Amino acid sequence: MTDVLKELRGKIDNLDDQILELLQERASTAIEIGRVKKTNSIAVLDRGREKSLLDRLMMKSVDQPLSGEAIREIYTDIIRACRAAQAPIRVAFLGPTGTFSHAAALSQFGALGIFQPVDDLPSIFKEVEEGRADMAVVPFENSVEGIVGQTLDMLGSTKLHARGMVTLKISLSLMSRSLDLSTVKKVASHPQALAQSRGWLSLNLPGVELIAAASTAAAASMATEDGSVAIIGHPVLADFHGLNLVAENIEDQSHNQTCFLVMGHDHAAPTGHDRTLCWFAAPHSSGSLYSCLQPLADSGVNMTRLHSRPSIDQPWEYHFFLELEGHFEEEKPARALSLLEKYSEKYYLLGSYEVNDLISA
Repeated sequence: MTDVLKELRGKIDNLDDQILELLQERASTAIEIGRVKKTNSIAVLDRGREKSLLDRLMMKSVDQPLSGEAIREIYTDIIRACRAAQAPIRVAFLGPTGTFSHAAALSQFGALGIFQPVDDLPSIFKEVEEGRADMAVVPFENSVEGIVGQTLDMLGSTKLHARGMVTLKISLSLMSRSLDLSTVKKVASHPQALAQSRGWLSLNLPGVELIAAASTAAAASMATEDGSVAIIGHPVLADFHGLNLVAENIEDQSHNQTCFLVMGHDHAAPTGHDRTLCWFAAPHSSGSLYSCLQPLADSGVNMTRLHSRPSIDQPWEYHFFLELEGHFEEEKPARALSLLEKYSEKYYLLGSYEVNDLISA
């Protein structure tokens, strides 16, 4: 090792010591901020503030050795760690561990979260409503199989608010105790995972028995007990359950994506790149649905989703779930939503959330 290299490495060591000291000071300051937030009943998670901080630091990194994107990655982890120091967030998700819901929760909260797997969707909402969890991550819509009806049922009755949306690219793997396809007599998974790999199964395992399970992770338990059973799901299940990856990327549609909603008690602040979700019931009269939706066009607001779902309380009554561009506090969306509420028989503002990039899972 040359003297020059020793000197440069010594300089790196000194810089790392300074960085560590500043990081600990930042975390201590974040803890103080957390105490102020708690005293004033302010939510720990503030996406708007975090976005403006990242944008400012990226702008300062133009023509520097570390690019703006590199700074974004570094500071995203720093922000998450400091949030965790403020107050860990208890996150309920559709379990067991290793599901795509788990992957969505991890991507949203990272080191900040204390992750709590829950057996079914109604119980996930109940965990947050009754204070045993701070946030919930629930599947909302798949690009191939469509909307998750049970989630809409829960959204139509909860008083929680939508605070975020996570969009995962879904890649499916076949896993079993053996690496030999010829030993597979049954394939178990969640119905959507089975549906999303019909083509591959028909070509590679024709006539095999398909078993619908409550979740991909629940199916994994079957595979660990029976060597003739293979499962389809997130490849991380292989690590959790001691299985082998027999085949990867077996989904029929390469663009397969699932959106997950993040639910909590409070509304999220505007970020400038938001969408708003609400539900309403139109009166039983001619042209009532048109009257409810016309204010969006009149206000110049773009509708991005519209789903109908039978009411769980009243037969032959339907709730319409509407997503539009913009935050509900912004002028145009606020005006459109105010008129929509006026013409509706029932109305509930679920909340606004930042539009995020697609995440691979």
